[in-house]
Amino acid sequence: MLWQMIKKELLMIWRRPRELIVLLLMPFVLITILGSALGALDDKGEVEVHAKLAVIVEDQAEQAQQLTIEKINQSNASEQEKRAKTALIQALQPIDTFINEVGENPEMKKVLSITEFSDSTKVKEKDFDGVLLIPKGFTTEFYTNLLEEETKLPVWILKTKDQQSLHASIIQDIMTNYQKEWMYLKTAQDLQIDYSALVSAKVNGQIENIEKKKEISAFAYYGVGMCVMFVFYISTTVAGFAYQQKEELMYERIMLANVPKIVFFAGVFIAAFILSFLQQAILFSLIALIYEVVFPSIINHLVVILTVNLMAAAFATVASSISFATNSRNVESILSSLIVPIIAFMGGSFFDVSAIGGFMETLGEYSPGGAALTAYLKVFQGYDLVDLWSQLKAILLFSVILLLISIIILKKRGGIR
Repeated sequence: MLWQMIKKELLMIWRRPRELIVLLLMPFVLITILGSALGALDDKGEVEVHAKLAVIVEDQAEQAQQLTIEKINQSNASEQEKRAKTALIQALQPIDTFINEVGENPEMKKVLSITEFSDSTKVKEKDFDGVLLIPKGFTTEFYTNLLEEETKLPVWILKTKDQQSLHASIIQDIMTNYQKEWMYLKTAQDLQIDYSALVSAKVNGQIENIEKKKEISAFAYYGVGMCVMFVFYISTTVAGFAYQQKEELMYERIMLANVPKIVFFAGVFIAAFILSFLQQAILFSLIALIYEVVFPSIINHLVVILTVNLMAAAFATVASSISFATNSRNVESILSSLIVPIIAFMGGSFFDVSAIGGFMETLGEYSPGGAALTAYLKVFQGYDLVDLWSQLKAILLFSVILLLISIIILKKRGGIR
């Protein structure tokens, strides 16, 4: 019985090839136009994603370095060992290395700008994507841990504006990998490996090894953006065809055949899921073949696609429920002409709303379109599935809310006929 409902929905759309072609090919046309036109924003046609980090330095690094050297000279170690430890301490300046070498690295400056502060009261957190606090005594603890093999590791305190944003991900990746470099150094020191020659390079080339994420081209950004926007048009189209059955009295005949109402709307849900999956598969295949926008992990990409398809199916179900409850085709028109563009705008399908900052950035990240866009872009950049959980959770939560609304409407309007 359920299969007959699904087949019915699919056949209704199949018999309208014009709508089907528009839904499948119009996104690709827009991707081509936007990717070509807006790709000229910079030399490489890349969408700029630039994070701002405030670094509050409460520590006195030079004083701590001098005190550590004095402590080494006063120790009972041999002269050769003292000279080796002193040279190591003089070569290692983690705070200066981060601010000067990482912050001034030409490649890193494309994605991150660092502003140093000595007083936390002067920092306006709303102006930065992240705030890094280097507490007092850090350098002393760092040298002590390095030389005396203590287990307590000194820490920096990082606070990001929004952990789900791409800007926060950039900052967290940089901090994680910078910390890894010093852990490698500590390991080399424990194994008594000469690390001074490597340190003299000032971590210059190694900073580029920050799990180098794939850069987001204009075609990649707008390819994802249009896919996210048009998946909602699949939903409104399916909802429109569902209500057409009510206008043509097909729904009444189905009810007279003792088909449960829930089965009818389950057919709408699954049909929207299948069509949205086909749309996404076709669009991503086209942009991969023609514009070389390839996602590195097929599994992660498939997980995001299926999650977005669930959201599209839930959107189609709630649109159909409202149309049936209000007995009006205008619901589908309002959703497709007003609500879907608003969702796309807030989510960043037209441009990167996170560049605006503030409320718009937060709104974009937590909107259904924004969560889907961010999840796709993270997969494209090579993030692991665990890094996508916040976006996937937001999409699933929105889908559940839509389905609950549909159930409430159908139960409240038990006499829909």
